[in-house]
Order: sequence, then structure tokens, then C-alpha cells
Amino acid sequence: MGFSEKKRMELESKIMSYRYRDKDSDQRKTYDEVFDEKTLMTLYKLMTNNVIDVLDFPLATGKEGNVFRANTIDGKRLAVKIYRVSNSTFKNIQKYIQGDRRFRGVGKNHRRGIYMWAQKEFRNLDRMHENGIRVPRPVFCENNVVVMEYIGTKDTPARHMKDVELEDPEAIFTHLVEQMRMMYQDADLVHCDLSEYNILMLDGEPVIIDVGQAVLVTHPMAQEFLIRDINNITHFFNKHGVESDKDEVLKMIKGDA
Repeated sequence: MGFSEKKRMELESKIMSYRYRDKDSDQRKTYDEVFDEKTLMTLYKLMTNNVIDVLDFPLATGKEGNVFRANTIDGKRLAVKIYRVSNSTFKNIQKYIQGDRRFRGVGKNHRRGIYMWAQKEFRNLDRMHENGIRVPRPVFCENNVVVMEYIGTKDTPARHMKDVELEDPEAIFTHLVEQMRMMYQDADLVHCDLSEYNILMLDGEPVIIDVGQAVLVTHPMAQEFLIRDINNITHFFNKHGVESDKDEVLKMIKGDA
């Protein structure tokens, strides 16, 4: 058996184990949607090109896709995000693509739209990472698959901020507002879905994730999205005893203070 054939069999065996390990019929259906034939070929290509060596285990299931931990051939850990190629997914993301001058001509081809969305997340990650914002470092993007830095320890993935007891909520709030300022002023981006659900905590510090929907500040809805992000963050930290003025936070992020 050749190396390539062996890798393909290992991948298919791993995916079958995901399907049969989970007794929930909806979750099995999700795996069937995630691992369609073209996605399997994309993963196979990443493995034969040594971007990843093997998928390890599922990390998260989201509205648009699933995230898995992977290992490289030299033992490093990465996260692999796979977007589901379905009409429902495409409908949810169209408003974040339309109006972004970087991504034009999607049309009604939903697979092309998902591929463009994956590229959008990769480019947003790269733009944020290059401007010093703490996000997973982007590694590779192919079709509907985005490979990025794994956020977690050797034994466990990092937990969402909503699930962590914060030792110093005020300091974390101040740090996040500064990250939003850098995102807006330095990277020219607005996250558009920032909340305690899209922030991981690693060694006491926040890591911003799920940036596919992030838009340029020139997007027609950018200001509306920014205000929504501020509302989400201030509301969460208000429950943790951190008082803030939303208008002042907005001014600080935009540089009007």
C-alpha cells in the first residue's frame, strides 16, 4: 500500500469513528454535511502536502462549521476549521460578504460562496495577527478548510470566556477594548460578532476567534456591527461588576476620545 492510499484510509477511518462514536442522529447528520466528498479531497490534499498529518478529535461545533484538532508530521498541534457547504450556511453569511470590496462576484453559487468565506476568515486572521491582535495565527486555507493555530494546552483546548471564572474582569475588559481599538484603527476591521462566545481564555488572557464575518470599516454596516459588539462586551462585563459608558468605549475604539 502506497503512502497516499494509506493516508486516505486513515482519514476515512477517523471520520467514520466520529460518526459512530456520537449516538445523536443530528450530530451524525452534521458530520455527513461536514465531510462531503469534495471536503474529504481537500483534507486529503492537506495531508499529502504535509500541512497536517492527521485529524485528532473534534473541538467545537458551530452554526456554519466544525473545528477539529490536528497534528502535524512533526508533532505540532493545529486547529482545522471546516465550513459546511450547504444552502442554509450560505444564506447566513451573505450579508457579511456583500459590501466588502475584497470579495465580489459571489453570485448564487453557494459552494463558491463558502470557499470565499473561508478565504475571508483566513485573510481576516492574517490581517489581525499582523497588526498585533491576539487571534489564532493563520496557517493555510484551501477551499472550505482553514488551518490555524491551536489554542489550548497539551491536554485540553482553551475554554470560552463565558465558561471561565475571571480573576480580574476589569483588566480583561480594558484589554479587550484595546484589542477592538487596534482591530478598528490598525487593521481597519470590525469583528461583527464579538461576545463571550467568540473569545477563548488562555493563561488568563483573551484570544479572539471566529473572525470570518469581520468586515472592513468601510462596509456600509460596519458602524452598526461595531455598536453591537460593544453592547455585547459591555453587557457581559457589567454582569461581572465592570461599569462602563458605551459611548465612551465607542469613542475610544474609533479614536474620537
